[in-house]
Amino acid sequence: MEIIKFPFDSVAFFERCVRNKTIPRNDFEKQAILMRLIEDFKDDTFYSEQDVDGSIKKYFEDYALLRREFVNFGYMGRDASGAKYWVTKRKLTKEDVSKNTILRRHAKVFGVLDEK
Repeated sequence: MEIIKFPFDSVAFFERCVRNKTIPRNDFEKQAILMRLIEDFKDDTFYSEQDVDGSIKKYFEDYALLRREFVNFGYMGRDASGAKYWVTKRKLTKEDVSKNTILRRHAKVFGVLDEK
């Protein structure tokens, strides 16, 4: 599986989003945010919803959106009750992008899949 390399400085992008209190609408750009946020969590550890929210709140006000996006994009798993969360991946692959229609469309302008 080939890991995506962002065609922009993802660290500077994250810092700018935090400073401006904005979350990108573009789902591909949002991956840079999620990948940075997932660094705050350990593998093989269960987290409560409050733990996840608390970690995200250090950077962004809309913690609920980003918590849901962790699950939607496969960075975290969640049990059926929503009581436990855990890390399931840390990187974005080309396969991840190509399987998700919206993500693929949002990534197209960045040319990461070499699609015409």
